[in-house]
Amino acid sequence: MLIEIRRRRAGQAIVIMALALVAICGMLALAIDAGRLYFQRRLMQDAVDAGSLAGAQDLVGTLANPNGNPPNALFHALQDTFSVFGLTPANPQGSAYYNNPPLNTVTDTRGNPPYTVTAVAPSGYNNKQIQVTVTYNAVATFVQVLGFNQVGIVATATAEAGTNAKTYAIFAYGGIGTGNTINIEGSGFSQVDNGQDGNDFCNASPSGETISNAKFHLPTGYNGMLNINGNIFINQANDNQHLGKYWVAQPPFAVGQDPQPTYLIPDTSNIPMAPNRTKNNVGGGQSITVNGITLRNTTTLNHSIIVYYPGKYTSTLTIPWNAGMDAVDDIYIFLNGIYYFSAGASLITHGGYVSNTSNGLPHYANGVGATNLPPAADGTDGVEFVFDGGGYYSADNMSNPSPNNYSTFFVAPNYVPTGSTHIAFYTAATSTAATPWSETFNAGGGNGNRYQIWGTVFDASAQSIYLTGVELGPRNATPSDDANPGGSGSLGQYAINGEFIGFTMHLDSGTVPGNAAGATPTCPGPVWANRGTPALLVQFNKAFAPAPGTNSFLVK
Repeated sequence: MLIEIRRRRAGQAIVIMALALVAICGMLALAIDAGRLYFQRRLMQDAVDAGSLAGAQDLVGTLANPNGNPPNALFHALQDTFSVFGLTPANPQGSAYYNNPPLNTVTDTRGNPPYTVTAVAPSGYNNKQIQVTVTYNAVATFVQVLGFNQVGIVATATAEAGTNAKTYAIFAYGGIGTGNTINIEGSGFSQVDNGQDGNDFCNASPSGETISNAKFHLPTGYNGMLNINGNIFINQANDNQHLGKYWVAQPPFAVGQDPQPTYLIPDTSNIPMAPNRTKNNVGGGQSITVNGITLRNTTTLNHSIIVYYPGKYTSTLTIPWNAGMDAVDDIYIFLNGIYYFSAGASLITHGGYVSNTSNGLPHYANGVGATNLPPAADGTDGVEFVFDGGGYYSADNMSNPSPNNYSTFFVAPNYVPTGSTHIAFYTAATSTAATPWSETFNAGGGNGNRYQIWGTVFDASAQSIYLTGVELGPRNATPSDDANPGGSGSLGQYAINGEFIGFTMHLDSGTVPGNAAGATPTCPGPVWANRGTPALLVQFNKAFAPAPGTNSFLVK
């Protein structure tokens, strides 16, 4: 009897072990297949991420084509997705297959086993998104013992074109109910120019729009006219009967308000304190070397060359130095990089030759402003002044008695490690300064005055900024102005050569002191007769319009 019981128990153990082995083998098979399918799913996600980002690049608007190129977006979405699997789309780029497909959707199946890729574009917010989906039926291996022959896998991604297709000459983004977003002061005639040449009074281009998200105010009885040489959008009626487009009739009102541009501030979290400035007396025609950089005094007289370094500033910089230790005709050179003014520190200039060039004077390349100093250590190849806290920027030439001249010439960077490019002055949204940016320039105090900012002024705080009109005329007649401080190339005076953007703004136009030179418009028809020489407010140049910092990005 005892032997028989032991035999029965042994038989039961064998059955239990057999069943356990089936379960163990099933779990092992499931684990192996699950791991393989996970990596397959990860590969497919990488594919749709790449495909959607590639397609979104083609949805980035241009001045000529603000909607981008949706057919190319669909093709590149398929191409980059399939390329991850070593495949190519069935239909080549340029095929009619991608032109206005039903529901903006194309589907392509390639490979064996097949991958099916579906792309939808344009879609989403502002028709600037593209969605890419890939499906794949993976062949099961070990888990076939459990009855699974295929396992369906799906991956999807959506990307958005990030660059704002619009470019602005002047943009006051304060909305309806904020009062006069653009307030014209003074009298006489002036122009906002977007043709990229101060002599093209009557030949506008589609770039560089002027936008007032609320009231555009020209005082009643205004003895003159403000000409918008380009497109203009006004969202609320006010005293603007003296506002003209191409020196003719008042433009119509716009419908809807434009959102504030999303230009990115540089990362200021790790910017070190700036070194103390250096000052050297340099004879006429002589040069010095600072940090391996050759700086020159191209005049015939002795001048101090004062060098400022990028970094963080917690004390205000005043030029000339308010302690009376600098001369009004000294040369002030800002080396390329990010200048971060915090804790209430400001930048105030009253005179001198101020620039980020090697001699404090204007420098041009291919007809536009350019720095001839090397990039900063982080690669920033221009100057960007960033203000936070209660700090501000203010410029005038009240320290320069005639015949001394005044020159400010800053060129914004084409590259910054973080943030948006082509911004010369950036006021943070958290800034508390009542007037974060102002320029009150008198062109009459000398015979070679210049004020040129080659880049965008962008104020993200809800404050007012001020701009004074300057001489309207040709920008530059020679490739370089280094050796000729009074040369014709630098005497066409421009305040801003990028975009001028703020919550609200005050523009002093028309009969600005010293605005006696420059050309007189010769537009066809009786729109300009005995009206004198207009002042220039903004000389827009699309080469100095910033981008938000990325061309496309994943939404989900």
